[in-house]
Amino acid sequence: MSTRKKIPIRIVQPELEEAPPSPVVPVDEAPPPVAEAPPPAPPTTAAAPPAPAGPSEEHALREELEQWKDRALRLEAEMDNFRKRLQRLAEERIAADRERLLRNFLDVADDLARALSVDGADAEFIRQGVELTHRSLMNLMNREGVTPIEADGQPFDPAWHEAVGTVPAQQVGKEPDTVVHVVRAGYRIGDRLLRPARVIVATAEQEQHS
Repeated sequence: MSTRKKIPIRIVQPELEEAPPSPVVPVDEAPPPVAEAPPPAPPTTAAAPPAPAGPSEEHALREELEQWKDRALRLEAEMDNFRKRLQRLAEERIAADRERLLRNFLDVADDLARALSVDGADAEFIRQGVELTHRSLMNLMNREGVTPIEADGQPFDPAWHEAVGTVPAQQVGKEPDTVVHVVRAGYRIGDRLLRPARVIVATAEQEQHS
């Protein structure tokens, strides 16, 4: 029987070649970093329509609508009452002023009645009675803010005077456009015209012949 011989085996590993070093790139010459693109957004889905209001929400909306209607009706009624109240106050104010003015005129009527009640009065007594009544009337008008318009001898002013006739200026010795006679007195309340004064105005000769 033959015997096996052990023969030693030597394994030799090949030497690895070293890779050449990579060249150093300056910072200024280095390529810019590449930004990575963000991941795509997930597809958006259309918003779902709002769900219909339930019975409780619809009931609440109806109650709120009724409340606003009630408020509008109340406000309208209050405004109507306010207008009526203002109208009533204005009418009461006008009536009170009318009563006050007429009450003052009663004094003038009393003066006239006393002047007419005297039997066998002469002309002078009647004149004095009328003069007293006129003075009372003018005092009353003055208290109410009524004043006579100055016209006699004044330049004619169409805002306050109403010409009812003319005379030649040389005939009356006045300047043209001058009031020479007052036919009816005029009155004013402050800056407002109550009644214009009717006057006769002096005019130049050429205006008389035209």
